[in-house]
Amino acid sequence: MNKRVVDLQKLEFEARIFVSLAIVTVFCLLSWPVFRAAPNNIVLAGSTLGLSANHSLRIGYLLIAFLLLVATLLRMWAGSVLSAPRIMAFRVQKDVLITTGPYALIRNPIYLADLIAFCAFSLVLEPIALALPVVLFLHYLQLIKYEERSLEDRFGVAYRTYRESTPRFLPSLSGFRRLGSTLKSFHVDYEGFRHNALYLLFVPGFLVAAATESFLHAFLIGIVGLADWAVLHIRVGRKPYPGTELKSSSGGVFDSVLYAQCWEDPDIDREALQITSDDVVFSITSGGCNLLAFLADDPRKIIALDVNPFQNYLLELKMAAFRMLAYEELLAFVGVAPCSERLATYRTLRPRLGEESRLFWDANPELIEGGIIHGGRYEQYLKLLRTWLGRLLGRSLFKELFAVETPEERKELFEKRWDNVRWHLFTRIFLSRTVMTLLFDKAFFAQLKEDFSFGRHFERIARRAITGLPLERNPYLAYILLGTYDSLERLPAYLQRSNYQQIRERLDRIEIITGSCQDFFAGLPPGSITKFNFSNIFEWMPVEAFESLLADTIRVARDGAILTYRNLLVPRSRPESLSTWIVPQQELAQRLHRQDLSFIYQAYIVERIVRDHGLPS
Repeated sequence: MNKRVVDLQKLEFEARIFVSLAIVTVFCLLSWPVFRAAPNNIVLAGSTLGLSANHSLRIGYLLIAFLLLVATLLRMWAGSVLSAPRIMAFRVQKDVLITTGPYALIRNPIYLADLIAFCAFSLVLEPIALALPVVLFLHYLQLIKYEERSLEDRFGVAYRTYRESTPRFLPSLSGFRRLGSTLKSFHVDYEGFRHNALYLLFVPGFLVAAATESFLHAFLIGIVGLADWAVLHIRVGRKPYPGTELKSSSGGVFDSVLYAQCWEDPDIDREALQITSDDVVFSITSGGCNLLAFLADDPRKIIALDVNPFQNYLLELKMAAFRMLAYEELLAFVGVAPCSERLATYRTLRPRLGEESRLFWDANPELIEGGIIHGGRYEQYLKLLRTWLGRLLGRSLFKELFAVETPEERKELFEKRWDNVRWHLFTRIFLSRTVMTLLFDKAFFAQLKEDFSFGRHFERIARRAITGLPLERNPYLAYILLGTYDSLERLPAYLQRSNYQQIRERLDRIEIITGSCQDFFAGLPPGSITKFNFSNIFEWMPVEAFESLLADTIRVARDGAILTYRNLLVPRSRPESLSTWIVPQQELAQRLHRQDLSFIYQAYIVERIVRDHGLPS
């Protein structure tokens, strides 16, 4: 299936509560303000049977109460067989295939319950609302197609057998025959009740409405339960599914792969660190790209640490791909080259992964199918930026920038075609603190001054990247603007053919750790590590925590050890209190920063550990 269609179905599935709410809102607005002069469907149906409007309303409201009771009981039963996190999760949950309870009769009892409920609700609206359950059915059909494809990818023959023997919505003839025995398993537990009671208060509401002949009473009573459910759905749905959540103080910052690639230039790290065969290198995992590139320098060992377990699962999969695949197959699998067989390739790599890593990738085949270098939250953010920037400036401009031959031509093209009002408006909206906080987490920006201008900052670095750095070998700008590496000359270091064999032969030197630096360093003896690559983790921390971690670093570092780290938005460098043990290498750091192809960082820091005076107290 076309990837764009799959992406749209995935987006529709993950935003299904908001799409459903929008559909219902549109029909309500059409029914009441636009067609309010017309009689509602209950009165119209009653008049065809010769009933008065009053009798029609009483009987109709009783019928609606009954239908909503049926929908509620069916939903609660299905919810008790499943679980609240599984039902309410925004993503498809594929940890287990449920075929019992109502799922033994039909594959989608919850969608059926909702359709019954909205057929009932359409009766209290004007005739145009009869299309409401039809539109919702078409919406649910798209959700089901996406969900079924995901489950088939996960469970294979087992799911196909279940799908072929069990109808989507209405029980088959044999299903009706088994209805009595299946109903013996009917049960509702607290979780099934609590998380599926959205229509429950409408039942007494419509009973009251039948007595008063006023829909307003049903609405005022029932809306309380519906609003409570909507809030609960969003709160539960945003949480990571049990078994995959990050058990750390970071809250919701890490609930999947954040970075599918490293957005830091490893060449400047390699020059600063000067790795040798005697070195034990400590590196934040991130996308795993840079520490894999460090293997080309023949270190004795690399310690890959990340507080986000999903980054380490990503590294495990990349390592398995290096071990098992030829160079061209590696590029195709990770997402550099087109490939329609990534899931089949994954099945050959799967035995090389740890149990937790297998569970994660088994549950997220769409990340593999799309190419694992494209699946991080940051890469999805870049895709959003690229799409809107292309609409504002014209996608042809991006290709033209890479086609011009001299810096002078690029500068002229930038000033004439890029640096305009549309670009400045784009930076103020899509690169604002508000948008970035919604997409990532406030924790990333907790140490940033309130008056910092994201827009002006990104305008400056974009100008430097486009007009001041060489584009012919810049993988970072190529990916940001084009969404791919359009040339083998612009591949990141770890994917370059010249490094492939060395990386492949040295993968056993990598030790993967999930946890915090502080906890890991606490278990190391003094003098354990010779080179440190801290990425930009220090700027997330309060100053006190930063200084404490640097003190721990001095203890576990060998004399003469080198530290490298970056400042994206928050300035961090050796504090005066640790000046006895940490010596800045400012001239080297500034020279390397000027040639940094990743261009997004404000500062690059290189420091050296001196152990002549013992350790900090």
